[in-house]
Amino acid sequence: MYNPDEQHLNQLVIYQKSLDIFKLARRIASYITNDKAMLSMYLSVNKIDKYADNLVMNAFGLVPKIVETECQENPYLKLKYAKSLRYFIDGLYQNCLQLEGTKIQGKDFVRLLRKELRHLRKIHKHYVKSLL
Repeated sequence: MYNPDEQHLNQLVIYQKSLDIFKLARRIASYITNDKAMLSMYLSVNKIDKYADNLVMNAFGLVPKIVETECQENPYLKLKYAKSLRYFIDGLYQNCLQLEGTKIQGKDFVRLLRKELRHLRKIHKHYVKSLL
């Protein structure tokens, strides 16, 4: 069934970039933890597994936050929610820095994710300005 709100979300650049970042974060976590499941990473005592789990969970939280922002009808709350997205982006960036500080294979992939997060910050800035 066709949903106009779904079509609107798919056209948002910030939504598409957030989906891409989630997919990339999941692939990176899978690569550096040797294809561990999310629950295994969460329960692990290994520091790398914990960082990878945090990375994926923070990336996973970004997309619903964008949907929540777009569904908000009150312009003041919509702007407030949009601005709060920056905390998720910054948290993901910190997760990348933590992973880079450990001895892992695939630091190039983590750097690529950081580059994408910098791009997302720019998109976020334009997104917030469009709501003003």
